[in-house]
Amino acid sequence: MDLRRKFYIIFAAIVLVLIIFAIYLSKDFISTILLSFLLAYILDPVFMYFTRNVGHHRRASAFASISIIFFILIFIIFAAADALIAEMSNLLGLGGIAYIQIQAADFSAAINNLSEMYLPALAADYVKGIGDIPTALILMVQPVLQAQIISFASNLPIYFTQFLLAVIFTYYFLVDGKQIINEFVGLLPEKDVTAHLILELDLIYRSLFRVFFLNSLLTGIMGAIGFLVLGIPYPLLCGMIIAVVALVPMVGPELIFGPIAIYYLLTQDYITGLAMLAFGVIFLTVIPNNVVLPRLASASASIHPLITLMAFTAPVFVIGLMGVIVGPAVYGFILAAYRTMVYFRKAAVDA
Repeated sequence: MDLRRKFYIIFAAIVLVLIIFAIYLSKDFISTILLSFLLAYILDPVFMYFTRNVGHHRRASAFASISIIFFILIFIIFAAADALIAEMSNLLGLGGIAYIQIQAADFSAAINNLSEMYLPALAADYVKGIGDIPTALILMVQPVLQAQIISFASNLPIYFTQFLLAVIFTYYFLVDGKQIINEFVGLLPEKDVTAHLILELDLIYRSLFRVFFLNSLLTGIMGAIGFLVLGIPYPLLCGMIIAVVALVPMVGPELIFGPIAIYYLLTQDYITGLAMLAFGVIFLTVIPNNVVLPRLASASASIHPLITLMAFTAPVFVIGLMGVIVGPAVYGFILAAYRTMVYFRKAAVDA
């Protein structure tokens, strides 16, 4: 082995070790980078619109695109905080947690009375156990909820820093993303194969992430309409919050319509509570995730609905909330590699 070859092997080994070490140093920062990756794909249509119609100033267009989303989020946060303060004040006026405990006890008593009147003894005992669940849940959830609120408040500076860094990364992804990709492709062998793979990846990622965003937006609109019909306070605000939380699987719209339904059930407004629960499960969970999302992905990039469901749901159970970004990225890469292989195999046969 000549000296030149030894040098390249040692140099490549050192670079590989440093890359692995850099990944290790950045492991707690991966979630922020992935969030920026998702935001860049979602904001790219707005960014391109500003670039075409306002002027070919990529930095100004990127800043304007991010500012729109930033101010929308700020509006939602302040509006939600104002509504939450108002509702908490009303709850404190009624007696606070003690009022909720009384309502839960009344709900349990009503369930127990109805079961004793209309059900056999064995079934009545079973239903009685179910009726006691709300009171037990309130006693169990109260300290946990207080601890979570304290933890969230103490971590607010960290969350704010991560969000700020995600915004900065998104800005540079929008401005320099294509240039970075082109330079990366230029460094690799088999440029035709790599370029086609990048094109397939871009098509698939645009479809998956933008369709995911569109599905969340449609879910929020449906939620606002449903809340308005059911007479729920703050229907527009609740719809906007649902559109945001729908971006986070394992949290999702259930975080909004679930407590609302429970509240109406505890206050013995059973019709509204049950209607809210049925509407939320059917129109805000089942239909968007199992019908609308796969259909949109299939129509926009010919991605099979089963792949879409696997990409957005399976990884969440394994790696948590970041699975909503990692899953589509991994499954999308595999699908892009498969399509690239099929494309060049077909081209070789035709030649």
